[in-house]
Amino acid sequence: MLKFFRNNKLIVILCAIIVFIALIGLSIRSQNQTSAEQYVSDSVSVGQRVVGYPIQFVKGSIENWLQNDDSGADSNRVKQLEAENERLKAENKKYKKELDMDDISQYDPISSTVIARNPDQWMNRFVINKGAKAGVKTNMAVMTTEGLVGRVTKVNQFSSQVDLISTNTRSNRLSVDIQHDGENVFGLIDHYDDKNEELVITDINNKDKIDKGDKVVTSGLADQLPSDLYVGEVTKVSNDDYGLSKEVRVKTGANLGDLSHVYVAKRDDDTVANDESGGR
Repeated sequence: MLKFFRNNKLIVILCAIIVFIALIGLSIRSQNQTSAEQYVSDSVSVGQRVVGYPIQFVKGSIENWLQNDDSGADSNRVKQLEAENERLKAENKKYKKELDMDDISQYDPISSTVIARNPDQWMNRFVINKGAKAGVKTNMAVMTTEGLVGRVTKVNQFSSQVDLISTNTRSNRLSVDIQHDGENVFGLIDHYDDKNEELVITDINNKDKIDKGDKVVTSGLADQLPSDLYVGEVTKVSNDDYGLSKEVRVKTGANLGDLSHVYVAKRDDDTVANDESGGR
């Protein structure tokens, strides 16, 4: 009987050990499963952040860019409109001046546009879009509404070369009259002062009276240009280095550095005859 109880007791202990081991196994399994789930969740969360952050960043950047682009576009449009307004004002002012063309209307002016101007020869010559087909000939005067700018020196069928009055060549010495108190003082333009942007007339007799503000016009002599075309205004009168003659500086009426639209003075036989008859 004692032996039976001992065997049962052993069986109970064994069963308890088995149950205990089973409980431990279940507990460990549960813990491992929970850790795995946490790992997966963390991984997913990190992945979402890794993927989501760039998406949000790109989205935000695009929104900011679009806002800035709209703002920049508006700003550019405003600037463009302002520039266009200034251009239209300048053109309106220019066209108003061109309505008053009494000085050259008698020469049947040929309206033309400057189409080429070499930077290296900016103050020497340019090319216009009218040539022999439009009636342009060599030595015709070229003007703006502000005054004389040059003369035609080469003519093609559909274009012409114009030498500016600022061209520093001996062959381009323009003969002019300096108008002082109803009298004309004859002179030749010697050269153009690039620094001061003035024409320089030399070898004026000391006895001749010339003052600042006197008008300078073409003389119509030796140049085959019409007479009395406005050139500019006297800005300074001084003696030469030896005190033997006067040097006169002239500010041109036309802005020689900024030319886009000019007129070629097309002379007819009557105007040529009038200038020749009135020549000295």
